[in-house]
Amino acid sequence: MASFFAEKGRAEEEFLRKNGQKVDNNVNVSYNIKAIKTIECGKARAFRRSVNQKRRKKMNTSKSVLTKILALLLVCCFVLPMAVACNGGGTGDDTTAAYETEIVAGNENDPKIPAVDYEGYEFTYLTAAPTSDPYYVEYIISEGESSDLIMDAVYRRNIVLEDKYNIKFAQTEATSAQAEVRAQVMSGNTAFDAIMLRGGYMANLAREKLLYNLNDLEWVDMTKPYWDQNTARDLAVGNALYFTNCDMNMKLPYGLFFNKQMIEDNQLTSPYTYIDNNEWTIDNFGKLVKSVSVDANNDGVYDENDRYGATFEHHNAVCLLYASGIRATTQDATGYPELTLMSDKTVAAYEKIKDIFSDPTYSYCLTCSTMDAHGFEHRWDYARYLFTQDYYMFHVTSPTAIDQFADMEHEFGIVPLPKYESSQEEYYSMQSWWTIMIGCPSTLKDPDRTGRILEDLNYYSSIIVTPKWFDEMLTRKYTRDDESEKYVQIIKDSAVYDMALYFDFGGIRTKILDVDPAKANISTNYAKLRKAIESDIDDTFNKFNAAAPTA
Repeated sequence: MASFFAEKGRAEEEFLRKNGQKVDNNVNVSYNIKAIKTIECGKARAFRRSVNQKRRKKMNTSKSVLTKILALLLVCCFVLPMAVACNGGGTGDDTTAAYETEIVAGNENDPKIPAVDYEGYEFTYLTAAPTSDPYYVEYIISEGESSDLIMDAVYRRNIVLEDKYNIKFAQTEATSAQAEVRAQVMSGNTAFDAIMLRGGYMANLAREKLLYNLNDLEWVDMTKPYWDQNTARDLAVGNALYFTNCDMNMKLPYGLFFNKQMIEDNQLTSPYTYIDNNEWTIDNFGKLVKSVSVDANNDGVYDENDRYGATFEHHNAVCLLYASGIRATTQDATGYPELTLMSDKTVAAYEKIKDIFSDPTYSYCLTCSTMDAHGFEHRWDYARYLFTQDYYMFHVTSPTAIDQFADMEHEFGIVPLPKYESSQEEYYSMQSWWTIMIGCPSTLKDPDRTGRILEDLNYYSSIIVTPKWFDEMLTRKYTRDDESEKYVQIIKDSAVYDMALYFDFGGIRTKILDVDPAKANISTNYAKLRKAIESDIDDTFNKFNAAAPTA
């Protein structure tokens, strides 16, 4: 390890010289952190601009002539076959059929919904504003062909639906989206057809009976693979499902990024080796984390300038609990969530997690610190930048954030979060309560129309958008090895949800699970809140049983 950081020190000296800065040779191993960070802060802003561009790219009127020509050619490719098929009018059935054949022929998941002419209806999504929600909804509206593979695919998907149903898509961005839903639904005059917000927000709206039961939408088939089967399993309220995940939303559950170079330089066993031997457990993860601890500038204080085995946030402890096969609630046969959090295994697992995250010399807590964002939008974005600069060996986050590691010099890998023990049959990847979910207002004006459009949106997302994002961008462009490609798929398939995380019954999430593990006593906190949790579950489901409006 010493040789690695001596080499790191020499590299940092060279970094300073190249940037015209004085090197302080009196600092041990020449860790001139302050000067380096002054330079890196500007680089961080540039990095942020390059990998966290405005989430929705729009074509403006100043597009180049070449772009216009390409767009015109594309339209001709689509319109000419349609014109022949339409032969002068109709509802668009023949046009849609011709276009669908061009995209994919004989797909077994095609819902084969008949076309309807909605006479230019504007199908509107309500979402959070991009400045108010870091989990902003992407991939909804694209106003033209572009060099962005994903937005290009979104545009083509939307064209299919706009032609088939004679509609247009629109997006309303609300700074206070929950309040906007409440106000419009309570007034009985909703100006939107679908809602896409954080899962925790959707749970609040469902509890208030402001959402439509998606299972009551004709044409919607939740057994199709483009609707997340894990959501339907874990978040159904009896026979009702008020919000869900789907192929329109491309946010993956939590996984684990690791720095291959730091593994090698510290002569540690690779997580890949542990997985191959069925030994990727929380104990072995802990051993790796505790193997890296360097007070880089010898100031006796462990902060963002130093080197760690891992960086984490409070909710990462919850991720590891769920990866161990533990659930705060488990639904019974009727869909009622029973408390299943506390057991001997839970206590043992939490102690292991606490042991990993409680020592600030090898685990750096982002949500416990006062670390500045250094020009990034959020400090966790800055933390991801520091990961790319070899400050941390492990970083817990969703593979969806992989583009923020695109410029990392050293190789990284992606693995599922570890099992509790080797006898655990499968991996479990917790889906965050921040993840965007889709639902509809309880005051839907035309459930038949909404059902048709939502079903087709997700079907066409699955064959046009998802392959571009998951197959081409995520697994082929951004991953660095075959193992990561394989394990990203496992993370995707092993998603688990829990009503307790979304509805936060009696504070079970905010007061027991999403807290600093170094300071928490899960048994004591649970004992204090158990009655309140059980009471809130009862109250919530009594409200659901009092039938909410479905039209």
